[in-house]
This record gives sequence, C-alpha cells and structure tokens, in this order.
Amino acid sequence: MISTAETRSKPTFVRSALIAAVALVFSVSAFAQHGHAPPGEELRNPYAWPSLDSLVELSDTIVAGEVLDMRSSWSTDRREIFTTVTLRPDRRFKGGGRSLVRFRIPGGTVGDTRLTVTHSPVFAVGEHALVFLAGESGRLPRVVAGEAGKRHIRTGADGEQTILPGFATSDGGPGGTTGLGTLDDLAAAMSSLLAQSR
Repeated sequence: MISTAETRSKPTFVRSALIAAVALVFSVSAFAQHGHAPPGEELRNPYAWPSLDSLVELSDTIVAGEVLDMRSSWSTDRREIFTTVTLRPDRRFKGGGRSLVRFRIPGGTVGDTRLTVTHSPVFAVGEHALVFLAGESGRLPRVVAGEAGKRHIRTGADGEQTILPGFATSDGGPGGTTGLGTLDDLAAAMSSLLAQSR
C-alpha cells in the first residue's frame, strides 16, 4: 500500500517538471525570435580558450624551450599533489632572463597515488613547449589559463618551430582571422602586442 505522502509528492513533482519544461520552451523560442541574447546577458563558451592578447596580458613570463625535469610532491597539508616543471628556454618573449625556468602545475604522481586535474597542462621530459606563466612574488609561477597556456612545439626538418595548436588572430577584416603557426609568427605578433601595452 502506498502512503498518502508518497501519493501527493508524485503529482507535485510531475507538475513542477512540466512547468520547468514550458518555461524552457518559451525562453528558447523568445531567444530564437530575436536571434541574440537578452540585453546584458552575453552568451559565450565557458570552455573557449583565451585569445593570444589575453594570454599575453595575464602573463609575467612567456618562454619556449625544452622540459628538462618534472618532480611531483604533496602539498604541505597532504591534500593535493603538485608537479614542479623545469624548462630551459630557447626563446624568451616576455619576462626575466634566468637560464632555467621553474613553474608548478596541479596534479602528478607520488608513490602509488596519482592526481589528474581536468584542463591542467600536461608536460613530458624532453618535450619542447611554449608556456605562459604568472605568479606571486616568492612562489613558483603557474601556467596561465590551464591547458590553454601551454602549447607543444614541433621542429620540422627545415628547423621551423611550429606551435601546436596555433593561434588565430583577427586580421582587421570583418570576421576574418589569420593564423600564428610558428614561433617566428608569434615573435612578430608579440613585439606588436607588447609595444601597444606600453
């Protein structure tokens, strides 16, 4: 036998679900009629990677080079694992001139425990990478914008260093974009961006 309380809650749930569905249909049709978001409600993809301009603005240091070492350790409270990455820069685009750059990323493996963090950049010893870094004084910097702040560098037979994935930038035309696919392209774009920010 079903209790009275259970009998009453089922129709209430169904009624609430129907009201929510009707409200959703009306809001979607209103949006479709106007073809744009209501005033003050910007639609944007929360997973979209930031533009090159944003990465440059958010970064204190931008370098490309070889990953020499990676060491994982527990945080002081033993609740998280972090990995310290050591990179030897071949090219510097912004920031100081140390011979080695060290930075910290969330996640890693300590003993039998592995911590994987969604959208965190992934590195490998021997890899060549471009990194956008920022941090507080006295602490190891972090990669800006998670996985978007790290790009793999592939060197071709001709010595050209290709950025994977590359950057798309506006070419000034309506809706047009151009690609920045090599470190030389990036160097030219960076000098222009840094000159504008001064």
